Amino acid sequence: MKKLLWIVLGSLFLIVIGLILWLKPKQSIPVVPPSPMKAVQQMPTLPQVTLEQPVIPPNLGVGQTDSPLLPMLDPATFPPVDAATSMAETREHGDSRTPPLDTSAVREKPTPAELNDPKQYAQYEARQNAKLYKAYVASADKEVPALQADIERAKKEGFSPEQIKVVEEKVRRIQEMRDQLKVKHPELYQ
Repeated sequence: MKKLLWIVLGSLFLIVIGLILWLKPKQSIPVVPPSPMKAVQQMPTLPQVTLEQPVIPPNLGVGQTDSPLLPMLDPATFPPVDAATSMAETREHGDSRTPPLDTSAVREKPTPAELNDPKQYAQYEARQNAKLYKAYVASADKEVPALQADIERAKKEGFSPEQIKVVEEKVRRIQEMRDQLKVKHPELYQ
């Protein structure tokens, strides 16, 4: 008897929920256009600013015309572009400012024998790690002086001590990792 009562109550509950959802007004679901460019074309245009309308500059601080961290762009060279348009074009056509990919360093792939034998595969992994460690040390030796020059230039240009400390800490960690690799694997750096 109790089992039948629970079945009837559960069925009534589901029917009530179904009726509530069925009678609830339908909400329109936004349709996503197939291309962001179409979305940009469908967007309403903003009113044009005329000389009669005052242009309110952003509040950047006393005597400060722009953020010192942002480069000043020439409007003739870089005309203002809507962000959505820019992102859509970059997604479809790439960014011309992106440096080319370096495909000269071809990764050595394991041979079928190395894939089948765990000991040989461990040797393959050791070779790959050795290459990685050597590349890290070489890159650190090359980039640390450039980073230290950037720190000196930042000090002369008046960057905050907190910003400079962040970069100094990064340089310290890079040097520390480089030194650890040289100590752990001296055979790679002779």
